[in-house]
Amino acid sequence: MDMSGLPGTGKHIIFLLLCQLSASSRGDSCCVEKISYPDEASGSSLGPRDLSCYRISGTDYECSWQYDGPEDNVAHFLWCCFAHPNPTHTSFGQECCCYFSSGRSRTVQFWEQDGISTLSKVNFWVESRLGNRTLKSQEISQYLYNWTKLTPPLGHIRVSRSRGELRMDWNVSDGAGAEVQLRRRMPTTNWTLGDCGPQVSSGLGVIDDIHGSSSESCLCPSENMAQEIQIRRRRRLSSGAPGGPWSNWSMSVCVPPEFLPQAEIKFLVEPLNQDGRRRLTMEGQSPQLAVPEGCRDRPGAQVKKHLVLVRMLACRCQARTWKTVPLGKTLDLSGAAYDLDVLAQTRFGRSIIQKWPLPAQELTETRTLNVSVEGNVTSMQWAAQAPGTTYCLEWQPWGQDRNHTDCTLIAPEEEDPAKMVTHTWSSKPTLDQEECYRITVFASKNPKNPMMWATVLSSYYFGGNVSRVGTPRHVSVRNHTEDSVSVEWTASQLSTCPGVLTQYVVRCEAEDGTWESELLVPPTKTQVTLNSLRSRVVYKVQVRADTAMLPGAWSRPQRFSVEVQISRLSIVFASLGSFASVLLVGSLGYIGLNRAAWHLCPPLPTPCGSTAVEFPGSQDKQAWQWRNPEDFPEVLYPRDALVVEMPRDKDDETESPQATPERALDTRWPLGTEGQVQGLSEARRLDLAREDCPRGDLAHVTLPLLLGDVTQGASVLGDLWWIHKTVEPGPPTLGQEA
Repeated sequence: MDMSGLPGTGKHIIFLLLCQLSASSRGDSCCVEKISYPDEASGSSLGPRDLSCYRISGTDYECSWQYDGPEDNVAHFLWCCFAHPNPTHTSFGQECCCYFSSGRSRTVQFWEQDGISTLSKVNFWVESRLGNRTLKSQEISQYLYNWTKLTPPLGHIRVSRSRGELRMDWNVSDGAGAEVQLRRRMPTTNWTLGDCGPQVSSGLGVIDDIHGSSSESCLCPSENMAQEIQIRRRRRLSSGAPGGPWSNWSMSVCVPPEFLPQAEIKFLVEPLNQDGRRRLTMEGQSPQLAVPEGCRDRPGAQVKKHLVLVRMLACRCQARTWKTVPLGKTLDLSGAAYDLDVLAQTRFGRSIIQKWPLPAQELTETRTLNVSVEGNVTSMQWAAQAPGTTYCLEWQPWGQDRNHTDCTLIAPEEEDPAKMVTHTWSSKPTLDQEECYRITVFASKNPKNPMMWATVLSSYYFGGNVSRVGTPRHVSVRNHTEDSVSVEWTASQLSTCPGVLTQYVVRCEAEDGTWESELLVPPTKTQVTLNSLRSRVVYKVQVRADTAMLPGAWSRPQRFSVEVQISRLSIVFASLGSFASVLLVGSLGYIGLNRAAWHLCPPLPTPCGSTAVEFPGSQDKQAWQWRNPEDFPEVLYPRDALVVEMPRDKDDETESPQATPERALDTRWPLGTEGQVQGLSEARRLDLAREDCPRGDLAHVTLPLLLGDVTQGASVLGDLWWIHKTVEPGPPTLGQEA
């Protein structure tokens, strides 16, 4: 230790060397006098700080501190002063000081044999000597025996994840009664302090169950980013007060995110080759995780490796249906359906980061599978592969999920001379139910490896009575043209089973045996047209559905005949002609009946158009107006009613009534007052009725009626006929000689 050049140290140089030598052998011989330096610097921003002294084991103690300043040519000294505890010593009760040189180290360890009191209070400080300067830390007072620093978790820390939380467990061997803190950070955040609370000893270690160890644990939230976690411990007294400083931080525990980023791996599949296998290649890179700084070179947060889990969905009766391979490996798989899962393996195990289903693929060429059912015995036969081959026979109802799949492993047998493999069973499962089955045969030389299978053949089989089930139903016939018909039927039940139905056969024949024809119809069609048919001939038609193994049964015959079809236009014209004929006959009948009625019952003439009121000569030029008959005195005798008689022929129309005595007017009125009043009233009504006839007509000419010297005018009402009547003798009328 080079102390030259430091003022105030020349006289103590030999003593300090001797004291330090003795300190290594006897603790009570290092007691020296406290030295003060005139250039001592205290409270500066540079120098030692955060000094802490404590017990680390039964008799071992330690002091540590932090230092801010240049690291080159610096020397640290730990000083401690206490009252001498030895009562037999001459310096008992006096202050005794010791110091320890650590060079550039910031930690000094010592034990009880070094002479430092552990039961009494000790003052500690650090002096850092840099060139001609001495930097001093603040003094601390400590009872070393009760101030214990625990060790952090040094062994393996087990991390588990459950319900969005992380749980960390570790073993400790320094007793119980500690409190725990943690700090964690993510790639985008700084350290965050968390409290794990007081620990209760479980009495047993959780990892490797070390003898005498106990366990501690801590919980923290799980995040969607990688985390770096560190743990420290501190002794806790029964009173709840701290029993020592915090321990150092443990090694970093790196935790991957709860949800790993999805991978973008592309799977390229080639077609199935002649060997019944197809090549699968993978393209793309696994996703990279962002991790905190302390986890870049440590395992835990990073994904250890990426794998691909290949699971074969067919042939589940094999010993093992799945296998894990490294990501990027080229695979040769059979034509069965597979599930491919991309896995990321972390400290928590394997997580699926991508799923990709590989659908089944059938062989392009047709390979014959002979299936026969006799009673309760079902037999299958196919071409054999190389000797020592194990076969997997699988069948399932078409259109149903794989839970209804039946599987059978067929062990290698002796080579058959016909090079055929025959499998027969007489109990369940049987293929005698009327439904469609998909049958697949796989072969492998290494059946324990699910990726070594190859597709031998895949076919479809319809169980039950094919002839009866496959018969087409609901056959119907409709006229198409004058000499053809259209035959339609519902699809056969065999059409639901791929490759089973090969064709339909339609047979048509005349019942008189003069004509017969059969037509072949593809299995995708259910209609055909029959041509060159004769009218008025009865035909019968039947349909059947054929398979590759045997022909089907004929449907029930449908009889029909071709009738001469009448054009719809001719029907329309005929209907219109019938309607026009009925309308014409009705019109002619109506006109004929009207004419017959007119001749049989002629109409009565109207007063305005009758010639009975015309007078010849000058009488028709006289306008005799008898407006009011009461103005003329008259004598009315009781006479008969006036009767006017129509002329018998046309020549008599011009004859005057006065020229014919026989047609003289009977002007006698019945005696009595009531007759006179009624006559006058009737005359008024007749005068009013004249206005109903048009002007210029004869009806408006006043009709003079000579009743003696009195002329009566009356209007003609209705169609009147003048009826001649003999005049009875009586008194002369007015204006007539006696």
